[in-house]
Amino acid sequence: MLEDAAAWYARLREPENDPSLAAVRQADFDRWLTADRRHRQAFESVEQLWQKLEQPVAQVMAQATFDQVSSAHRPVGKRLLSPVGLAACLAAVVGVGVFFQDDIALRLNSDYRTAVGQRLPLTLADGSRVILNTDSAIAVDQKPNRRTIRLLQGEVWFDVTPDRDRPLFVETTDGQVRVTGTRFGVRSRGDATTVSLAHGRVELLAAGEDGSVSSVALSPGQQARLSPAGVSDPKDFDQTAVTAWLRGQLVFYHAPLPAVIAELNRYRSGHIVITDNDLDALKISGVFTTDDPDAALSAITATLPVQVIRLTDYLVLLR
Repeated sequence: MLEDAAAWYARLREPENDPSLAAVRQADFDRWLTADRRHRQAFESVEQLWQKLEQPVAQVMAQATFDQVSSAHRPVGKRLLSPVGLAACLAAVVGVGVFFQDDIALRLNSDYRTAVGQRLPLTLADGSRVILNTDSAIAVDQKPNRRTIRLLQGEVWFDVTPDRDRPLFVETTDGQVRVTGTRFGVRSRGDATTVSLAHGRVELLAAGEDGSVSSVALSPGQQARLSPAGVSDPKDFDQTAVTAWLRGQLVFYHAPLPAVIAELNRYRSGHIVITDNDLDALKISGVFTTDDPDAALSAITATLPVQVIRLTDYLVLLR
């Protein structure tokens, strides 16, 4: 039934310029769908799976052109895709996309960057030390009266050399952090930037959607978020968990499975995708190494009711 559902899903996605043929196809599909109540369940499962896979595939292929991937293997005519065909097609796109992806703008604008799974410690000209986490990039600009580091992507830990006459500003797409000398981390995500302070004092500045400027000063042990809405209120954070990556670890305390998988995806090439929403309620506690995220995945699947479908090294499904 799943094979039939996948075939129908692929067939319905193919364009049909002849209205009469499109009507016949739709009528055939409607008859199949109503022939057995399990047909609808199977079709909905295939539809949900495809929707979940489209996002990671799009992310990996964002910088690649489809012609690069398909020109050498352009099909002649059209054919229906079985579930294996659908999966193989996606796996091939993901696998080739990993090799082709190359964010040219990021390379041109950054002074330092890390690959997926890499950490990079640096000592800047002023003596400040920074550590770039996995898949991160920064640009450094040091002037006589101002030091600026732009976080272009990812996560960085700072140990800033004090200089009251020459403050350091960490600039992000969500706002900036003003520093004189302190230890703190900055992590940029798609929707916000989180600043976590371990020692010293920092001030967060952000322009709100209404044009107003908000600012918040953090004390040691506090963190806050910069976002288009402004700066959030400070709150305490778990320093052991937040700084675990500096020791090559990932620490989770009763964390939801989607959050854990999202974190593992930061440290491995390709994507792990949860295809069953029922798994979202599962919780995980543990300490894992960032150098081997697949070992963490094996530990998770060995202790939780989760099935792993490994299509390629670049595409792993959990259900």
